[in-house]
Amino acid sequence: MRFALILSLTAASLAAPTNFLDDAYDWSDELAEFYGKVSQFISTAKHTTRASAACDVSKISLPSYASGLTSPTGLKPIYVALGRGTQNYTCADSTSSTAPVAIGAVARLYNATCIAANYPSILESLPNLAYKIALPTNEGASLPPANLDLMGHHFFYDATTPEFNLNTTPDNQAGIVMSKKEGSIVAPSTAAAGEYGAVPWLYLTHTDGTVGDYKSVYRVDTAAGSPPKTCHKMPAAFQIQYSANYYFFGQ
Repeated sequence: MRFALILSLTAASLAAPTNFLDDAYDWSDELAEFYGKVSQFISTAKHTTRASAACDVSKISLPSYASGLTSPTGLKPIYVALGRGTQNYTCADSTSSTAPVAIGAVARLYNATCIAANYPSILESLPNLAYKIALPTNEGASLPPANLDLMGHHFFYDATTPEFNLNTTPDNQAGIVMSKKEGSIVAPSTAAAGEYGAVPWLYLTHTDGTVGDYKSVYRVDTAAGSPPKTCHKMPAAFQIQYSANYYFFGQ
């Protein structure tokens, strides 16, 4: 299983010439670094056995650099997802005296649990790459460059309730997390800023309507998503592309 995971990460680079990658992605230093890390893990995996646990969720922990958020003490990791979508905003007018107002987010969630369990440094780099890559036209298709499978959707149930629906198909029912914001920290300077900056990292707790043993969700490793400081020349409603890693904890 471990070899299958690693090889899936590099399928594109091993099966296609460089000019194919240039057409498929916005080739960058970050993408080169990503494939460099994958190559290192492939080299290491050659000296391990296939019996090695490839997806032991007990090995997942919230990154130490997220220490500014409340710790998930007493809880266990359930899933980790890479979110890719948009942060959504409105403007009352198009002047510099008005600031954009956040009205939620819409994103697809891709299963990154096994990568989080075994290759956390690869997971950390994925949002910086993913926000630059368009979502697949076919919603059921995997997301490059790590070929992650769709596991759910993130949107807002109402103006203040982020929802994470992990019921993707009749045969894949992983539950629903209704949540509320409990804490946040500013994204670090190393985050991919996009045009206006990376959205904050969040600590969310479950609320009524949650289906499953979920207790908290953490949004970390954010890339882009912030709006401009003012509404100058902005439309009444607009979207900003973003990506982030979401950690789901429960009992």
